[in-house]
Amino acid sequence: MFKKKNFRATPQRIAVFDYVFEHRTHPDASEIYNEVKRQYPAFSKTTVYNALGALAKNGFIMPVMIDSDCVHYDADTSVHGHFYCERCKRIYDFGTELPVKKELDGFTVMQKAVYYRGICPCCKNT
Repeated sequence: MFKKKNFRATPQRIAVFDYVFEHRTHPDASEIYNEVKRQYPAFSKTTVYNALGALAKNGFIMPVMIDSDCVHYDADTSVHGHFYCERCKRIYDFGTELPVKKELDGFTVMQKAVYYRGICPCCKNT
């Protein structure tokens, strides 16, 4: 997958991508760093942040800026929305389509961010 985009596959980038891909919970950089460091103690925070930046810039992961405290990351780069539960802090994915708005005639839409905040059904029922 990295080769197709001519993206250098360093052990750090692979480890960070694998973690985000395997943990579809929208982890933040701190969580990714703490977990990846267990397997690769030599990795620094800077290494992980640089890997996240490079992976996002090249379209392998998507930053999710729904939480005002930190940026989360998603390996699902398809067009979809996110719901943030203000109680449990969990982020849920939901389907959405690219906008077909008359106001956007002539524009090329490359990304769409749809964010909702509120209380998820699990938290609502407790």
